[in-house]
Amino acid sequence: MFTVKKDRVIVRKGDEVTPEALKVLDQYNQRIARRSRWPLAFAGTLLLFLALLGSLWRYLREAFRPAQAGRQYRMTAAALIGSLLLYKAFLFLAATVSGALTVPSLARVETYYYAFPFQAGALIFAILVPDLMTLIYVVLNSLTAGILLGGDFALTVFAFIGGLAAIYGVRLYRRRYRAATLRAGFLILPAVNAFVILVFGLIGRRGDFGFFTAEVTMGLIGGAASAVLAFVLIPLVESAFGFVTPSKLLELTNSDLPIFRQLSEEAPGSYHHSLVVATLAERAADELGLDTQLAKAGALYHDIGKTKMPEYFIENRAGEFDLHKDLAPSMSTLVIKNHVKEGVELARKLKLPRPLREIIEQHHGTSLVRYFYAKAKQAYAPEDQTLGEEAFRYPGPPPQTKEAGLVMLADSVEAASRSLRSPTKDNIKRVITDIINATLQDGQLDACDFSLRELRTVAAAFLTVLYAIYHPRVEYPGFGFNEPPGGRKAPPPNGGAGGSAKNGAAGNGAAPKRNNGHDHRPPDKTPGQG
Repeated sequence: MFTVKKDRVIVRKGDEVTPEALKVLDQYNQRIARRSRWPLAFAGTLLLFLALLGSLWRYLREAFRPAQAGRQYRMTAAALIGSLLLYKAFLFLAATVSGALTVPSLARVETYYYAFPFQAGALIFAILVPDLMTLIYVVLNSLTAGILLGGDFALTVFAFIGGLAAIYGVRLYRRRYRAATLRAGFLILPAVNAFVILVFGLIGRRGDFGFFTAEVTMGLIGGAASAVLAFVLIPLVESAFGFVTPSKLLELTNSDLPIFRQLSEEAPGSYHHSLVVATLAERAADELGLDTQLAKAGALYHDIGKTKMPEYFIENRAGEFDLHKDLAPSMSTLVIKNHVKEGVELARKLKLPRPLREIIEQHHGTSLVRYFYAKAKQAYAPEDQTLGEEAFRYPGPPPQTKEAGLVMLADSVEAASRSLRSPTKDNIKRVITDIINATLQDGQLDACDFSLRELRTVAAAFLTVLYAIYHPRVEYPGFGFNEPPGGRKAPPPNGGAGGSAKNGAAGNGAAPKRNNGHDHRPPDKTPGQG
């Protein structure tokens, strides 16, 4: 590096050219040559970027579904272009700061390269997308950094190892929390950056302690800057590309949110139904290694559209009067199907993330409203009208992800299990098997890519949860809950539940055996069940 003060005379006409002046003139000649070549360099860099992005698109199109591949590609391309512009800005800032200082270790612009936030994008990707996609970004980002900074192989390796450390740090500090980026950036990245700089110093045999100290300091700053930048940008990236972080899902599943209070007050049956569906979907997602938070949140929100007309759904009926009694089956079907549309619109008003809106929209797919279709067939007159299934099917689309498919299956299984007059383990198992088989044969799971082994795992998870809910309890001694009203025995004077502890009831939450005939709904979706 040469520091040439402003207005310095390098050499005068007729003077002897000294070796020092020749070095300075050579540096200026190189700068002039670089400036004259910048259009060609820019064109070459652009072609290289296009080649990298083209290869990336080719890979993503083969590895992911079209919608998912498009989202991953847009995010990666935007991140690479944004990183390039960010590194350019930091390069200009580094040149300005280094030119204003006279300390040898800080007057080198290369020293400041280690302070660039090379790992910010890796931290963001590690929070939002799978590790394989994050690794692809790390490789491309490392090449971008190396090309931009003059083909420096050491900086390419520095950015690559730092990206791997970012992935490890986010996994170590639980990716479900956005604060994991800060912990990884302030604890993991500085140590890794310092280690890599030390290795480069040993390989290059640089013995100047001042240069080494300055580079390590910049490496520490670079790790912290990456963490702060990633922490600030994650919500923006999440909103722009339709991702949702586990920490955001944790906030959205808070039972104290106004939408859940409204659902519990205006549609208490639907609210309780959603709680059980959430438990089923979460358990199955955990067994399959899927996103449990997304499955749970999607199940909790899937029926929020029923707050619009809750009385038309059987689980919310407070009396014996059936509002569907005087409606034509086709009109009842429109009312039932409308809760999906209302749910999507309400989700937009609540600014729910796109994955949750998609689950609400897809949780019935294009399935048939069987109860009212069967009712319409009973009154069907071929000479007066034509009856097709299309008018009695939900608009869809079918579930596009496994989490959405789990919500669909859990929704149908929970509703059908309530129709059982005798909820034994065998009966519950038969309901689960029939529902899954019917959904599979109807083509509703075609886009989910469930394997038969995964569906068997889902069925086993559903059975475990539902049997735990429906299994019979011991009777309260001294009470005749299952006897006719006229033949009930009076409880003992000291309270009937007092002796239940000896029989395992413990007097806290013991319930009578399930009353056969308590619920007479058929296995298929029933009037207003939706």
